[in-house]
Amino acid sequence: MFIASSGMRVLDIGSGPGRDGLLLQAAGKQVVCIDAASEMVRCSAARGLDSLIGDFSALPFANGSFDATWAYTSLLHVPKNTLATPIAEMRRILRPDGIVGLGLIEGSAESYRENMKGVSGVFPRWFSYYQKEEVEEIMHRHGFVLQYFESITPGPRSYLHFIFKKDA
Repeated sequence: MFIASSGMRVLDIGSGPGRDGLLLQAAGKQVVCIDAASEMVRCSAARGLDSLIGDFSALPFANGSFDATWAYTSLLHVPKNTLATPIAEMRRILRPDGIVGLGLIEGSAESYRENMKGVSGVFPRWFSYYQKEEVEEIMHRHGFVLQYFESITPGPRSYLHFIFKKDA
């Protein structure tokens, strides 16, 4: 599946400080990290990861230039009515049979909320919550086929983990 083959070129979308990028790199992947926040890009670059500032809705890569994308809890910061654009961008940059690793949080609401209580200087961010069936329908509409799903509940909310394959 996703993590099995080494040498894959993987785009870590919304990479933050590079936590997942390092895990992917340790598994033998060629990782490129992209994040909208310059401080996060500085952090991931300081960890030795190929990192750049970018917008999920206009990925600065050629068509078919990646084997996989990894978007773990990054697309939940995109309003649902604009999600089609980053999904289409992921499809565009993936090679045939490309893989999408996607992590979201279960729910149905979307709004701004505090995300790090007690930390000064952290502004509210947008959060969109999803139901499993909703995500499957969105991804199917954009030409992806579900390969794997699991839900875990480490705290008050369940995390939805998906692996999709680009449909030829």
